[in-house]
Amino acid sequence: MNFRLNFNSLTTRMMLLGVVFLIAGALGRVFLLTDYLRDDVTKLASDQLLTIANYVAQDVNHDILERRDLLTRVALRLPLALLNNQQQMQQWLAERQEMNPLFALGMFVLSAEGVVLTDSSAPADRGGLSYADRDYFQQAIKGEFAIGRPVIGRAVKVPVLPMAIPLRDAAGKIMGVLVGISPLDSPNFMGTLRAAQVGSTGGLLLISPRDKLFIAASDRNLVLTATPNEGEHPQHDQAMQGFRGVAVSVRSGIEELAAIASVPASGWFVVARLPSSEAYAPVTSIRRYVLKSTAIILPIFLLVMVLVMRRVMRPLMNSAHHADRMTLGEIPLEPLPVVLNDEVGHLTAAFNRLLAKLLESRAKLDHMAHHDTLTGLPNRWLLADRMKLALARAQRNEGQIATLFLDLDGFKPINDGFGHEAGDTCLREVARRLSEALRSEDTLARVGGDEFVILLSDLREDARDSAEMVANKCLAVFEQPFLINDQSCRLGTSIGIALGDGRCLPEALLSAADHAMYQAKKMQGGRFCWAA
Repeated sequence: MNFRLNFNSLTTRMMLLGVVFLIAGALGRVFLLTDYLRDDVTKLASDQLLTIANYVAQDVNHDILERRDLLTRVALRLPLALLNNQQQMQQWLAERQEMNPLFALGMFVLSAEGVVLTDSSAPADRGGLSYADRDYFQQAIKGEFAIGRPVIGRAVKVPVLPMAIPLRDAAGKIMGVLVGISPLDSPNFMGTLRAAQVGSTGGLLLISPRDKLFIAASDRNLVLTATPNEGEHPQHDQAMQGFRGVAVSVRSGIEELAAIASVPASGWFVVARLPSSEAYAPVTSIRRYVLKSTAIILPIFLLVMVLVMRRVMRPLMNSAHHADRMTLGEIPLEPLPVVLNDEVGHLTAAFNRLLAKLLESRAKLDHMAHHDTLTGLPNRWLLADRMKLALARAQRNEGQIATLFLDLDGFKPINDGFGHEAGDTCLREVARRLSEALRSEDTLARVGGDEFVILLSDLREDARDSAEMVANKCLAVFEQPFLINDQSCRLGTSIGIALGDGRCLPEALLSAADHAMYQAKKMQGGRFCWAA
């Protein structure tokens, strides 16, 4: 049987018209769908980048505030009579450093002339050195708390961040300056910035506009290097002038999304950046997939037009109708029905798999934004949301909530002695034990390196007794030793408890529990204290 292409044939014209429509429709879907998805991916990636940038900025801000508060407390309690007794002053500082080692490289006291009087380390590494030329000394000697320019330490020869506060006598006269030094790579300082990952090729930057300096970065080669000169990078110039949010920038010829968030306590800002090519990789894959699938379907479509066009087009039109309703929001996103196991069915199944992957990816991103990646516990943001809901219920029902702030005792020696992997294993075990000691309706969150918060909601008149019972349960889980690298290790915890009702603010309640926890630590730990 000979087959000749007859352009006068209506069948032939319909087939050719169908082919033209198929090709035009495929191209239309490629550009319209990918443009639509590009906008969605841009928004989703921007929101996620901004969430990461804000989270890291808040974590850095918390680290700065912790150290500022510690310096303030030490400065207020420092006996000025010991300024002339180096040995006793060194012992006094060493005790404070051991109790709360936020400044990993110690604290030291400078005279009014900028010369080191004593150092918390023994033997002192800085004895007799002059720091009169340092910016933080010059600012602190004028009576202000100062965050110095990150530099290579004069005594320790590693990148450090100094902080300083004036020492005043009873009359308010400045007698000297108390300085605390944190290495930029300290495990308990800016750990989230170093641990957080932005895609496969993205990264984080911590920038000081005052010093025009990269303080920390995922790319360690940028640490303590100068920022671009004005005019070299327009988006960087905007950030230096105060822009905060998400923008598209070009760095070294590569387009990237950049989210910028402030660190209020220091005047710094965090930049989370992700190359556009990586952010839009799913869109590129979808475009390539649609084009490839169209090339496969085209010859089949010709056969379908001749043989079973109506039979095949009916499920395709049904699928299109379902897809339209989903895009219009009339029905939820769900797999399209696969009527026949043919090419249209294969395409529908592939779309369903793609839809499942997109929904799974969105769920994973949402989970990552609200949970701690190490322990799987709620993070600080999810805890804040649950505290707001619990406080709203407390106000409505005239009830109370309790916040227990836990900080591990003895974790740093394990982390330093056995390594970070062992420390991570230990933290996961702590999270497991604490979770088993709580009710399913209670919230256990990890809010810092070795800090956990427990939220007890819907409490009544026996709120205080309930909180103490939970605190005792938490203390009890540490009675059993932890097995680390086949060695039995002891851990403890210090707990601060604060009660609140519907009129309380979440931040105030957490702060009160935090302060109570520090009181428990001052009492040698392994106990709980109530907020005043």
